[in-house]
Amino acid sequence: MSDASHSDPLMLGRGPLTRRLPVLLQAPTDPPEVQPFETGAGTTPGRFLLRVILSVRRITVPATLAAIVWQVGESAVPVVMGLAIDRALATGDAGQLVLWLGALVALYVVLTVAAKFAVQLTAYAIQLLQHRIRSTLSTGVLHPVGGGAHAPDGGVVSLMTNDIARLANGVQLVIMPIARIMTIGFIAVSLLRTHWLLGIAVLVGAPVAVWSMGVLSERLSRDTREYQGLLATTVGLATDVVAGYRVVKGMRAEAEATRRYRRASQETLVGAKRNAGLLGRFLMGSGVVTGTFVAAVMGLAGWFAVDGQLSVGELIAAVGLAQALLPQIQSIANNSIPNLAGSRASSARVLDVLKTDAAAPHEPDDVARPVVGPLPVLEVSTPGATVRVEPGELVGVRTDDLTAARVAEALLDPRDPGSEVAVRLDGIAAQELTAREYRSRVMLTPHRVMLFSGTIRDNLTATAASPELLTAAVRAAACDDFAADLDLPVGEDGNRFSGGQLQRLALARALASDAPVLVLHDPTTAVDSVTEHTIAKRLREVRAGRSTLLITSSPALLGGCDRVVDLLQDAPVPARTTR
Repeated sequence: MSDASHSDPLMLGRGPLTRRLPVLLQAPTDPPEVQPFETGAGTTPGRFLLRVILSVRRITVPATLAAIVWQVGESAVPVVMGLAIDRALATGDAGQLVLWLGALVALYVVLTVAAKFAVQLTAYAIQLLQHRIRSTLSTGVLHPVGGGAHAPDGGVVSLMTNDIARLANGVQLVIMPIARIMTIGFIAVSLLRTHWLLGIAVLVGAPVAVWSMGVLSERLSRDTREYQGLLATTVGLATDVVAGYRVVKGMRAEAEATRRYRRASQETLVGAKRNAGLLGRFLMGSGVVTGTFVAAVMGLAGWFAVDGQLSVGELIAAVGLAQALLPQIQSIANNSIPNLAGSRASSARVLDVLKTDAAAPHEPDDVARPVVGPLPVLEVSTPGATVRVEPGELVGVRTDDLTAARVAEALLDPRDPGSEVAVRLDGIAAQELTAREYRSRVMLTPHRVMLFSGTIRDNLTATAASPELLTAAVRAAACDDFAADLDLPVGEDGNRFSGGQLQRLALARALASDAPVLVLHDPTTAVDSVTEHTIAKRLREVRAGRSTLLITSSPALLGGCDRVVDLLQDAPVPARTTR
């Protein structure tokens, strides 16, 4: 660690003069626990956006109050300056001059502090909403109500990044627009006190200007959603091509994949240009509306000053208030309205995914449901035979690759109506159980290994029942020779390890879960024979008191099972038991 890191342990970029000062309102190191957003059949994008925005009221309310103080304080500066001119400079009263200069300094201090808190709270609210929306989408994609477990397409990447960011930014539709509307009201009241006609002009003209800009944004709002759909399609296609590059290469379909991506990219480019053109025309039109309105107010104030109806201080205050009015209306036009368009479009896309999850049938609470024991009997029926796993048994299944894949798919998604394999727990069809009930008892480790970026510990502790079981699982999977340090990074998709090491890590992760019924599908195909025999000897010990179904053709693993069902011969075959 460098000397700079020692002097700045929090890595806040603070120097020797400021590092001793306390750091207030820092975000917690761990993400907060959040509840997923709930949606129903009648939830519209607008209602869902409003629900998202109102879900962080404990943050948005103080942020809005701070923003009001900030914006109103900035607009009050010309009023204070006008009073100082009329009551101090025009009269030559030094006491009044000191008083109003002090008021101006105090005003700047207050609005600066309020601005800091408003910006900080707004950023925190956006980050918190992004975390909660991602958690909601992750639950819907990875744990659908229907119990399916199909891999999401690449479009989820765009949904999890672009759309979530736009939807979370919708919280600014409450904070800053309310502050700016309150500021416009303050400006109108101040102008009313200066001259009644100026106040009436602002009170009538400002809503008309904002309404006209809302009408101008209708086309932009519709096109923004269309463009975001094109962008998501292109990002999803690129993600799918990268993920399946080996398959594309093996099929020699590089030219076709390139052609499809280029076509989607060109369509997105056309949509981006069209959307940028609409945004430009909207900004130009809103600029004309706001500029004309503010110029009319300033011209009216100048006319009253020439006519003698306004003093010099009142003229300065009126001109300053008119200038302060311009950024308020422009911000609503240039930021809030496009933000509303993007947030509504992203809300619709996110809602489409959540509604798909919510559309799954839900059983009424008062319906009598079948009860499955904590350690149930597992029955897997194929067209050729039935495999039965009694509580605490280690049963092996020897079959061909196609049947093994079908059995694994049925155990992973027992609700698939097209499956030829039936799954039962304690004699109850898996379709009669909820997804939560089924997955709380049956866990399947697929043949294809997937590791998350991070360390070995990050991957293993995600499902570990206890630290003791984690240690035992690492040993049982024969990972102790390369995973003595659990804080070693695994790399992207586990690229720091060999195929055999990846399989052993996946096996350790499954064993550490302490699932009542664990299904292992070819867990050692990339492991050398010596290590495979070691795993076979240790597997029974770590799974003692639990049920295990082992789908494999490895003689070493099958030799350690209590029973072996040989589906290739369509009959049970006794196996040597290793004690």
